[in-house]
Amino acid sequence: MIVSMRGTRFLPALFSALLPALCGAPLSAHDLNTSYTEIFIDPDKSQVVLSLVLDEADLETLFHPDSDSNRTISDQELQTVREAALLHVRDSIYLGIGAADLVFTPRSCAMENDELGNRFARFVFESRFDRTPWQVRLRIDIFGELARLHKNLVRISCGPDEVQQAILTRGYNEETFYFRGGTGFVFAQIAQFFWLGVEHIFTGYDHILFLLGLILLGGSLANLVKMVTAFTVAHSATLILAALQVVSIPSRLVESVIAFSIVYVAVENFFTKEGSQRWVIAFLFGLMHGFGFANVLVELGLPTRGLVTSLLFFNVGVEVGQLVIVAVTFPLIALVLRTKWKQRFIYGISACIFVFGLIWFVERAFDLDLPFV
Repeated sequence: MIVSMRGTRFLPALFSALLPALCGAPLSAHDLNTSYTEIFIDPDKSQVVLSLVLDEADLETLFHPDSDSNRTISDQELQTVREAALLHVRDSIYLGIGAADLVFTPRSCAMENDELGNRFARFVFESRFDRTPWQVRLRIDIFGELARLHKNLVRISCGPDEVQQAILTRGYNEETFYFRGGTGFVFAQIAQFFWLGVEHIFTGYDHILFLLGLILLGGSLANLVKMVTAFTVAHSATLILAALQVVSIPSRLVESVIAFSIVYVAVENFFTKEGSQRWVIAFLFGLMHGFGFANVLVELGLPTRGLVTSLLFFNVGVEVGQLVIVAVTFPLIALVLRTKWKQRFIYGISACIFVFGLIWFVERAFDLDLPFV
């Protein structure tokens, strides 16, 4: 289906040989720059329990408890910074019910492992309130001390029947939730998922390089439309399936295949003169890119309201970002391809794409942390 497959036949064979290894433990949570906030509101007991979960890398960035520098924080090491950490985290979180601001009391601080072997620190606080929790305001001020792209996944429940989610970032560090029939949160949740989709594609450098590798050979506008449409249809389908937890694939496998797709299109650019059939590759690899898009959304769990709508708007955000990237790069590529530098341009850019893709593939497939990127 590809015009020429010379020089690329070894790639599927290589990937097949590595497949068993890729199905092991998923990528470290550190790659996601993600923390978690869980809030349980009990209207009957007028009590709020809030927990913030940070992974080891963020914990070390904030409090430096790893005294033996072995990149693993033990329970004993956490205890050396426990009091200061509890107070710092508590003072970084603001929660209000109606017009009342809650004062939290630290309850516990401990290291724990998830089912995948990743280690986290869980900070737990509690408070009481004296009014109906129909409106809850949350702000987290810890982002300035963490990575620029760090995000906090919020899950808040009020009683047994109402559960809502939010995604907080450095640029959007507060949210208001409405319970007992309130509908204001739906619109805010939709807007958040849309902008998260836009952000995800603009900061998803692996997805960008895959797209760039696909369109680097130029071609007709019709061919471009076919490639973009195939990629969109494929990743939209798997994004929805993964986010709804209909299909689940280990994240290590997903991320490794995404890196492999970058290597594949880069190598193919050295042997293929035109890309009229590249929509097939865009579709096949787009299926796995959709699982990549869904990784962060799966962490949120299933909300009681607004999931499907929010999911669709996340996908719209991804498409808007994708179209902007293609609209900017494709005309520039077409312009350069009309010059005498055409072949050098294709080979040079493809070589760069190949290097990044190969480094990512080795890191993800063998669970390494290379210093190059």
